[in-house]
Amino acid sequence: MSRTLVELSDRWDLQDLMTRYATCIDSRDFDGLDRVFTPDARVSFVASGGPDDAYPAIRAWLAEMLPIFAATQHLMGNLAVELDGDSASGRCMCFNPMALKPTTEKDQQVFFYGLWYVLGFVRTAEGWRIATLTQEQAYHHNLP
Repeated sequence: MSRTLVELSDRWDLQDLMTRYATCIDSRDFDGLDRVFTPDARVSFVASGGPDDAYPAIRAWLAEMLPIFAATQHLMGNLAVELDGDSASGRCMCFNPMALKPTTEKDQQVFFYGLWYVLGFVRTAEGWRIATLTQEQAYHHNLP
């Protein structure tokens, strides 16, 4: 199958968007998430025990919740995308280890989730943004 330069560019931009999402979450750059999501995005973290709400409430929840962790990593991969003009749908794999802040110097609990993100994207004047994000849990290990 032959792809146009526009389609290749869109796919690359969507891959970069998912990398930006992971980077913002892991670096706790909550302002940066405004360049990832549309202002009216709908986000569901129910699969990992979080809320299902509009983006502004999710952003506030992330800012409150993420500081309990010493570190998080979101390794994103296998982004499958269906383009449709200025919108797209996709599914992206995420491997997500999370380290709780240790209670002693030698006591750090690390647990992880294997997730899928089911995504709706829209092209805005500022570029591609996530309009919907829903987690689907594949597995988890060593939950507290």
